[in-house]
Amino acid sequence: MKPEKLSSLRFKFSFIVGLILLLFCTFFSMLLYYYLKVHAIENAERKTLIIMTYVKAIGDYVKDSFRPRMLEIISRIDPENEFLVEAISTTHVNMEVMKKFNKHIQNYIYKRVSDRPLNPQHKADNFHMKIIEYFRSHPDKDSWHGIVKVNNRETLVYARPVISNQSCLLCHGRRETAPAAIVKKYGVNGNFGWSANSIVGVETVSIPMDITFARLKNIAFGSFLLGFATLGVLFLAIYETFNHLVSRPIKRLSNIFKEIVNGSLPLGKDIAIKRNDEIGELTESFNTLARHLLEAQERLKRAAEIERQMMETEKLAALGQLSAGIAHEINNPIGGIQLCFNNLVYTEMDEKTRQQHIEVVNSGLNRIQTIVKQLLEFSRNSPLSRALTPINTLVENVLKISKYTISKKGISLVKDLSSDMPEVMVDSNKMEQVLLNIIINAIQAMDEGGTLTIRTWHNEGMCNVSISDTGKGIPDDILTRIFDPFFTTKEVGKGTGLGLTVSKAIVEQHGGTIEVETSDRGTTFTVKIPV
Repeated sequence: MKPEKLSSLRFKFSFIVGLILLLFCTFFSMLLYYYLKVHAIENAERKTLIIMTYVKAIGDYVKDSFRPRMLEIISRIDPENEFLVEAISTTHVNMEVMKKFNKHIQNYIYKRVSDRPLNPQHKADNFHMKIIEYFRSHPDKDSWHGIVKVNNRETLVYARPVISNQSCLLCHGRRETAPAAIVKKYGVNGNFGWSANSIVGVETVSIPMDITFARLKNIAFGSFLLGFATLGVLFLAIYETFNHLVSRPIKRLSNIFKEIVNGSLPLGKDIAIKRNDEIGELTESFNTLARHLLEAQERLKRAAEIERQMMETEKLAALGQLSAGIAHEINNPIGGIQLCFNNLVYTEMDEKTRQQHIEVVNSGLNRIQTIVKQLLEFSRNSPLSRALTPINTLVENVLKISKYTISKKGISLVKDLSSDMPEVMVDSNKMEQVLLNIIINAIQAMDEGGTLTIRTWHNEGMCNVSISDTGKGIPDDILTRIFDPFFTTKEVGKGTGLGLTVSKAIVEQHGGTIEVETSDRGTTFTVKIPV
């Protein structure tokens, strides 16, 4: 399945609902199985208790009534056969009764065994020996029941201790006083020597439960399948309803939005609202958002044209601030050209002197051409055009334009330009405008002369240019406003209040920053451009 399908709302809804249904059916089936299992065990325990009570009633009858009476009768009729197992042995009677009982109901297994029986057939196995030991170590317990493994089958076992009484000692007491028939039947090495009121064995009723548990598992699994199928049909109905009411309308809005982004649909065109529910509200919100986006787009277009005009205005203002220096730079070569030209026209001279005058004229014209070309490049309106440029070259170009103004004000120029500066990807024309704006501000901050220091260096992937003056610094109350549009402390006609605003915008266009440090000893502007 494609990744976009896995992340879709439809898939998430289907997956989550399907998982919930699966967990619900699983939990319900397990709960049903547990309930049925507990109920089956409780029902089996009640039945074993009934059987055990029935067996105990038979045993009590034999011990209390039948055995004494039979002994009395036998002693009169046949004294030599005073031991009749069918009439005297409680174990024998109980076992025979349960055999007949099992002919009709075969699910119940009755055993009465001892660790010291007279009859070897009634010898306790390992499992029953553990139960005997349990009752001997827990004399306060009169019964025990639980699910155990018997012959690799899960079986419910109900057990009760066999406690001897005085009548049991007639046969199980001392060998010397036991009936001769018993000694003859079981031998002189039989397990005689019982004492009264002691645990001599255990009787159990067992019911195999593995078949019942298997049936319960089948019932629970069938309920799981039926429930999952039923809920699956319900899920499909919910899924189609969700798809119709939610997924498809949202997909339609998404496609429309993509077409708007791709430009195939106009941004301001409203989507028809056909529903009064949440989807209809979402569509209306979408239309409102589209209208706001259109208005914002128009405002951005207009704002970009304001910004462009601000930059051009500030360029002209910067040129105006340097007009005296520019005029001086042009007038000097013009004066030399005029003097040489007059000499060439009105003065007799040899060929060597004539060539010298012509070279001076050509040099002056080239100087004027260079200055005019530089001014045209600086003032032209052009989009951001980046190229690899040395930072030091930008600094030198700006200083050529501002050199006359710096010297006229008696300002000393200190240059500390690093020789290993890397090239940066910048628009050289706009970056020169930034440096020129800051240098002009520094010159105007030192009316009585001072020192202008320009440094370049690079570290941590940034090229840095710092311009420092020795003026009075920027007061704290206006420091936070110096980059605000049209904010200026200069006299009317001497500043537009846009220089630092435009400079900050240009630097941020290049992914850089401008930092300011100021005190009463001067101000330093640092321009940082990423390499």
